This record gives sequence, structure tokens and C-alpha cells, in this order.
Amino acid sequence: MDKRTFKKTSSIILHCIIAALLMAALTITGCASGTALESHQKGIEGVAEKEYFIPKKPIDRHYIGSAWSKQFGPVEDPGTADIRIKKEKSFNNVQQDFAYNRGIALGGQSIIGPGGQIGASGGGVKKAALEGVEIISPVSLADIPFEPKTPYITEALRLANFKIKEEKASKAGIQASAGLKIGTAGALAEIGSQARKGTEGDGLVVAYKLHMIDQRSYSVQDSGNIALELDKVVDFSKAAIFVKARLQNIEPGASKSLPRNLLWSCDRADALSKDMTAAWIVELKSTDPKKKSLNIAFPGFPKVDDCQNFSGVVYSRLDPVTDRIIRQKVNIAIIDAELSDTLQSKKWEARISLVDESFKIKQVMPDDL
Repeated sequence: MDKRTFKKTSSIILHCIIAALLMAALTITGCASGTALESHQKGIEGVAEKEYFIPKKPIDRHYIGSAWSKQFGPVEDPGTADIRIKKEKSFNNVQQDFAYNRGIALGGQSIIGPGGQIGASGGGVKKAALEGVEIISPVSLADIPFEPKTPYITEALRLANFKIKEEKASKAGIQASAGLKIGTAGALAEIGSQARKGTEGDGLVVAYKLHMIDQRSYSVQDSGNIALELDKVVDFSKAAIFVKARLQNIEPGASKSLPRNLLWSCDRADALSKDMTAAWIVELKSTDPKKKSLNIAFPGFPKVDDCQNFSGVVYSRLDPVTDRIIRQKVNIAIIDAELSDTLQSKKWEARISLVDESFKIKQVMPDDL
């Protein structure tokens, strides 16, 4: 090899080495970028986890408006009025990933397509499952019966395409029948070391958001207990509400019933209302056209034990200017009430109080509890 050929060969080798080094540098940089991206994504998912409370067992109900117990989770009050809810589709990728992963961890099975599919990996499966991520929340936060120092469920994250299925003891993993493509009906997730049977449902709630009254913003005005006499008006001038108590009865044998627009003081009285022939009715009327009139009924005859008290919210709204919930609560206690044989008033003693509340709410984080 002459001197010129040696230099040419050396130059080629040098260029190959430089190119190899550049490729290696690019590969390392690409890996580093991928690692940084994954770390960022996991960090963002961690933020989502800090906002949500995870149910201890699979749940297919949203429990919007229910109080939250640190030990037991949602605590439903059967006496609470139904709360209007709205459902919105989630377009937040972090929220979708979080919900999907929680659905798998709770033993969820997708019901997309003719059967179902689920997978801890696989873009087609995951994308299909995420299409059903819903955010359930109240139409108005003012409908939630907030009480001081108690967290309430204000949002539920739900996988509409998931359900809980009876599972046999198995190792955590994905099972799919031979010949089935990822994203079709045969892929199932069986998670856990013990057999368990979950609740069948059309959707799986995987997480909740909680809010509670911000005690620093809470203000209350209580009228105190005021005597409520029959057929006499009580004027709550500051609240622009007039209250009147009266007795309404039906003649024996008449094919009539009490008005159907009554709010009964307890569920048992409501159930017997068709056969009720006499009731003590407390009328609430407001001079504010935005507030509806309300008739609260207490059983007169037949008399129902433990139905002589009523406490509830008669008006509530969210003020968009101050971000405060403004509401009015009424408390009525029948101390002594008795009817004669002819269904006329024989005894009547009652007390009423009106409570005006105003407050802001704050989100509760899992670390707060």
C-alpha cells in the first residue's frame, strides 16, 4: 500500500468512527429524552392521584352529594333529596390514563364490542377503553347538603365501558384467547390472589373528588326558636319569608285525598299519605319571585311516631359573583299535637327556626385526611 492509498483508507476509517460516535450520541440523547418524557408523564399522573380519593372496593354508583367517611368511604343518607347530575366526556389524557389504570387495579373488565377487552398495554385496547371515561358532577354545587367539617363527593371519575365480573383466583395478568387480536372481545384482566365477586354495573367508578365548607368563609344567622301558632302568620322579614300553620282534614267517607304537592316530614308518612285523613301543614311563602312556595306536612291522623320534626334546606343557590353558596334552612318541631274524634284541633304547640347560611367550599386532598 503506497502512502496516498494509506491516507485515503485512514480518512475513510476516521469518518466511519466519527459517524458511529454521532449515531451513538443521538441514540443516547434519544433515550435520555424518552426517559425524561416518561418521568414527566409519571409525575403528572402523580398529581392526578393526589386530587382523587380511590374507593376501597369496586363501585358502580357515583354517590354525588354523599358524605365521605375516611374509614368507610361514601355514606349515603336516604333522607337526602335526589341531586341533579351531569355527565361529561373527559378529554384529558392524564385523567384518562389515571382512570384506566385504576380500572384495571380494581379488577375491571371492558364491555366494548360483543364481549369485552382490557389490557395493561397495547395502544388499540387502551384507546378504545379511554373513549368511555366520564366526569360526573352535580348540575349545581348548591344542591349538595354541605355540613361543617364534613367532606362531600362532588365529582366521580367513571369508566363507562367497564364492569366488575365474577373472578376466579388467579395471578395478575392479561388473558386472551388464541387467534384474537388485541382490542377485541377476548382479552380479560384477572387481578388478585383470591376469588371475589364484584357488583355488576354499566360503569365502574374509579375515583372521587371531595369538597367541604371553608370554615373561614362560613357565616350563619339563626332566628332562634319562635312559637308557631295555628292560623297565625310568622313574618321573617329579613329573609322575606312568611310562615303559617294550619290543619287540613278530609271528611270520613269522602272519596278524596290530601293534596299531592305536600312535602311530608318523614318517608313513612309519605308512604301512608294516600290513606291520611288529616295533616298539620306548615306553609312557607316568599316575597322573592325566585323562591318557590313550600308546604310541609306532618301526619295528623293516623298519627305516625317519630314524624314530628322536620329539618331541611328550602332554598339554595351559588352566587357567581362571590363564589359563595347561599341557602336557607328551616327547622320545625311539633311539641304537642292532638286531634279530637271529629278530627278537629285539640292541642297544638310547635316551634320554628329559620337559618341563613353563606359559605365557600374548598377541595379536600387525600393528604388532608
